[in-house]
Amino acid sequence: MPDVFTAHSSMFRLNLFWASSQEPAKKLFRDPEMVALKDIIKAEKRVIDLGRWGQGHISRSAFPITSSKNKHYKYGPEYRWRVVKFECLNHTCRILLLLCEPRLIFRATLGVEVEGSMCILCDHEFHNSEPGWHCHLTLEDLGTVAEIVKVGIRRGHTTRWPKAKSKHSRIEFTVSEANAVSLAANLFRFEAQGSLI
Repeated sequence: MPDVFTAHSSMFRLNLFWASSQEPAKKLFRDPEMVALKDIIKAEKRVIDLGRWGQGHISRSAFPITSSKNKHYKYGPEYRWRVVKFECLNHTCRILLLLCEPRLIFRATLGVEVEGSMCILCDHEFHNSEPGWHCHLTLEDLGTVAEIVKVGIRRGHTTRWPKAKSKHSRIEFTVSEANAVSLAANLFRFEAQGSLI
């Protein structure tokens, strides 16, 4: 894993945990089964499947989002995608990797399966047309996110970090099929070889 990815991943987690510490006190009394993004990142994981690279259209069965429109699954042939599946804190989670090297686009979307659909907790991404690396994340617990998703909202429950007009990490885009899984493993703290961390 390149050192720049390690540094970027560490900064992402540091800011996530700082933001989580700013949550209202009432969050401390949430149902322990209703985990949040920070809980999943910190916890041990058992990788079920590291997936294989696909091209273009993403099948709904690979990453089911009940409320999502078909356009969220349709990509041109230059796009590659892959789904990593793991178990964590009694939940099944998936990370959808979307990569378009010619356009300098990468996204790692972390979701948790709830009633047959993915509840998105974080999109970590780079688009060459935007200021730099950023993520859309939620500090809400899984139960709250599941209720929001039921009404068809894809990103309304997330916050962009850093804000669009804030300083961004301009770490050079060096993501490829060869290192995309390792980058996601570094971001979300799972073992790319399939063992516990």
